[in-house]
Amino acid sequence: MKKYRFSILVNCNIADTIRATDMQQDFQKLYEDHGFIMLPDGYSEDGQATRLVIHCHGAGGTVTTDDSQVEHTAITQYLVANGYAVMDVNGLPDAYAKEKGIDIRNNIGSPIAIRSYVKAYHYCMEKFNLLPEVFVHGGSMGGISSTNLVLSGMIPVIAHSAYCPVLDTYHQIFLHPWSDGLPKFALGKLYGLEQDDKGEYIYDENKVAGYNPAKNKKAEVYPVPVKFWHCADDGVVSYETTRRFVDTIRENGGIAYLRTFSYGGHEPQLVGEFIKNPCGCGSLEGKEIQITPAVEETFIWIRNFS
Repeated sequence: MKKYRFSILVNCNIADTIRATDMQQDFQKLYEDHGFIMLPDGYSEDGQATRLVIHCHGAGGTVTTDDSQVEHTAITQYLVANGYAVMDVNGLPDAYAKEKGIDIRNNIGSPIAIRSYVKAYHYCMEKFNLLPEVFVHGGSMGGISSTNLVLSGMIPVIAHSAYCPVLDTYHQIFLHPWSDGLPKFALGKLYGLEQDDKGEYIYDENKVAGYNPAKNKKAEVYPVPVKFWHCADDGVVSYETTRRFVDTIRENGGIAYLRTFSYGGHEPQLVGEFIKNPCGCGSLEGKEIQITPAVEETFIWIRNFS
């Protein structure tokens, strides 16, 4: 297994197209964002190309110059152990986040995050021997990043999967934010929301349009097969929102599944006993991977399309 860390330049200006003006409305403001890619042992620079999985991290972690959240997760390690490459990018450049006072862990699937993932995709395609069509996976906040990436149509995606995905900027990020309101603050800053007399942000769907999956009409006819894993007792991200999202896709003839756990809170990937005999290689560099039912099922979901 080989691991590479890289940086890309991302335009962090989000134009305010609501106002009518004869002045320049959009600008290019480039900031450096950080990414990483893990390549399996069988990777070859000039042989058979490797399949890539883009794994969008949650708000509990980041991608920095020397570490990342998802490289330590069981699903990433399991995929790499079985011949897949895995990539992630922070989706919110550090210098830009500091300039705006935004917590670096909250990219909230914004236009900046999608631009960053697309830039990272093209960087990896140019630098490594990878197949162009990819799988996309996410966890929690990575649910909205991964969903918006799929819906953007900017990269070729085979299938999508996510654990307890954030899917609604209004009901989840604005009304019920995690981490003492940090994502709500990020939402206000990134989308330029107005503030009332008390300094509270006023939600404006027009400014978020296209990046709120729950209101995105493209999501109703989902462009790729998708499967979500979610615990019914999740107190952080609403299970019912995920259920409605999946039901809408299915009602419109799409391929969508919701794998429900009756307990487990916000960690479906931790529910259940470890799988004794997984269908894939269960160790990476001599270390056993703790594969739970959700992790095994995600691997099978991806392999079904491989």
